[in-house]
Amino acid sequence: MPIIVVGVNQQITPVAIREQLAFGSGELPAALTQLGTVAAEGFILSTCNRVEVYALVGHAESGSRAIARFLAESRGCAGDLLTPHLYGHVHTAAVRHLFAVAAGLDSMVLGEDQILAQVKQALTQAQQANTLGPLLHRLGHAALETGKQVRTRTVLNRAPLSVVSVALGLATTHLGDLSRRNVVVVGAGRTAALTLKHLAGSGPAGVTVINRTPARAAALAASHQATVLPWTDLDAALGAADLVVSCTGAPEPVIRTAAVRRAMIGRVNCPLVCLDLAVPRDVEPAAATVPGVTLYDVDSLQAICADNRRQRAHAIGHAQAVVGTATERFMAWWQARAVAPTIQALRDHAETIRDAELARTLARLAHLPPADQAAVQYLAAALVNKLLHQPVTVLKTAPEGANMAQVVQELFGLAPPPQGALPDPAPTPVAALPATLVPAHIGG
Repeated sequence: MPIIVVGVNQQITPVAIREQLAFGSGELPAALTQLGTVAAEGFILSTCNRVEVYALVGHAESGSRAIARFLAESRGCAGDLLTPHLYGHVHTAAVRHLFAVAAGLDSMVLGEDQILAQVKQALTQAQQANTLGPLLHRLGHAALETGKQVRTRTVLNRAPLSVVSVALGLATTHLGDLSRRNVVVVGAGRTAALTLKHLAGSGPAGVTVINRTPARAAALAASHQATVLPWTDLDAALGAADLVVSCTGAPEPVIRTAAVRRAMIGRVNCPLVCLDLAVPRDVEPAAATVPGVTLYDVDSLQAICADNRRQRAHAIGHAQAVVGTATERFMAWWQARAVAPTIQALRDHAETIRDAELARTLARLAHLPPADQAAVQYLAAALVNKLLHQPVTVLKTAPEGANMAQVVQELFGLAPPPQGALPDPAPTPVAALPATLVPAHIGG
């Protein structure tokens, strides 16, 4: 059974498409249950910058089709709109991709920390939904460990940046020193908490937290000495704000253009900067047309993040080496696991023949002293071990070990194991696969 990943990310897919595919935390249990009907094991990684489905399937091509169809149907997205934006990797390439994601190498902000917690959360949610079996559990644990190794063994994480820090830096280019500004944070999740943490260093004149769940807003505000306002006061808060950072998990915009227009009435030389860090987006894009308003969404930060990546390019090679080593280690474990039943069956077969022949031979050599009989037994065991050493080593280490295992089963008449490993195909962009793999209209 190969491991596959099918998904979209910020590198090739605009936010308008990503927000259609994003899974809210409340939607994941049902989605994972549905995923369990098309994959033996699976988990969903849904963040502001990516939506990826990792799955263990019976066959790479049909499995990729099924996962692509699952994404389209579960999100109500037309296949002809989605397919051009999908990418896919199979087995070794899928493992390497996940490890690179956990290491922050595939993030918009190179080396950012949030992704590691997001991968862990995705694994936890899949475990709770009973779709994270032992194989993907092992993969997920290896990914988290690789992410930690990259952050501790390389310089990639020195002076770490995040989407939040980049966005706030952009806001200061418009507003100047935030110490004289009023900031409104809409949301109370991880991104909101990270925003408040970064704002603490700027010392804004006032920070207000607004969230649909009052208790969560109160708890977050209390830990950062911020003010809390009820959700019903959102419009009024916009009118008093210089900077709005919105990062809810709402499925549709929570800040409408009309509300922004009302907030700007009577403001003279008092601009409003809106940082929309949510996917799906929190602020209606048309709000950017209101005079005096500057709106940035996560895709607006791409140019700054690309410059950051160029500045830190020297660290990428070392991090990639860590990811490569971790991938090789995981695939060695996977291959050993795949061929282990065949190796054990081969040993059992050889030892059965050895024991039978020893019994017949020693029956004719009963006159030999016990020490000589033991020497004959030792010789038989040594011959079997010597003969098996090379084929067993090749089965464990050769890239085509799973195929060789099938040949060994046929040569020696061994019963095949209950499940065999499939070959390790090359990574394939889903959009580039033939029509037999990904239909033109996935959702159809």
